[in-house]
Amino acid sequence: MLMTPPPDTVRIALQTELESAFVHACRLDVEALKPGNVGHHGSGHRMQVADFIASAEAAAGPICRADATVGERIEDAMRATWQAVGCNTNLGIVLGCAPIAHAALHREPDEGLWASLQRTLSGLTVTDASHAYEAIRLARPAGLGRRNDHDVAGDARITLMQAMQLAAHRDSIASLYANRYELVRRHLLPVHLAARERWCSEAWAAATVFMFCLALIPDTHIMRKHGPETALSIRNTAIRLLDGFERADDPVMMQNTLMEWDERLKTAGINPGTSADLTVVTAFLASALELAGA
Repeated sequence: MLMTPPPDTVRIALQTELESAFVHACRLDVEALKPGNVGHHGSGHRMQVADFIASAEAAAGPICRADATVGERIEDAMRATWQAVGCNTNLGIVLGCAPIAHAALHREPDEGLWASLQRTLSGLTVTDASHAYEAIRLARPAGLGRRNDHDVAGDARITLMQAMQLAAHRDSIASLYANRYELVRRHLLPVHLAARERWCSEAWAAATVFMFCLALIPDTHIMRKHGPETALSIRNTAIRLLDGFERADDPVMMQNTLMEWDERLKTAGINPGTSADLTVVTAFLASALELAGA
């Protein structure tokens, strides 16, 4: 007679699978040729590939812990990252992936992952915001700026969702929360799945999502650090290169062009970091959906 494993056993097994999926998504981040970002194609911005791999391995356990809240996942993952590499390699990734991990681990019977994610987002608390604020203070992201009200330098007095809604106009990860992950569901995930099938390569699928994201919306990391004109200029270049990408019979045909752009971006100190973060979030969500059987 077959026995149904107890819920805790199932959740621990899922936690292990999610940790592997998270590390895998972060590895794709450096395996994909993403101009302006650190990867096997080249280091940059005073960071190396090893920093990103060490960050992923350090953050995977805390972000996928079975019994953690969303806020605890964020803060603990950033603390683990800081202990591992001593710099901000993955704040956007951690913020974007924490609700997905929580939703995957806390699905109700017969509940789909998307429904669980929406329930997770609706349940975000002031305590979640406090943990996230602490993670952001630890990471010290470039171009963060200050607010008169509800600044991350102070105590949280609003929920994490409300905080993200306030920041949505200037940060695409905050906008991801505010719009309840519709950017990924409607745009980035379909691009990821189609490119993976077309190219038979997860790395080139990640590169395609990155280029699509960079062409779709101005990268908010670039916007904060270099201003709107530079962000719009980068977006226009991405639109042109994405067209060539989509016309190519083999993505390798675009490799030299992408490498040349990578060199120009890094020489100018321009890092499309938010587009890279969204690429990892998309890859992690795709894996979480597969684990959920969706």
